[in-house]
Amino acid sequence: MTSRNLEFKWLLRISSALIILGLLVEIATLLWFHPLSFVLFAFVGASLIGLGIVVYLASLVFVASSGGEKHG
Repeated sequence: MTSRNLEFKWLLRISSALIILGLLVEIATLLWFHPLSFVLFAFVGASLIGLGIVVYLASLVFVASSGGEKHG
């Protein structure tokens, strides 16, 4: 494996962890009946999911800008 592949996998793990963490925050706030739960749902949960999506898209750009590796 090249270092670019390892960096790409590392970025994918980070983005998936952020999305999972955001979903867990949103699930927890749906079960909690308090005005603060909406704030956590709307800002913290959505921000974590959005950040995970941005990291994922940035990792795709990072791989595409490297020119890709030719196989065969």
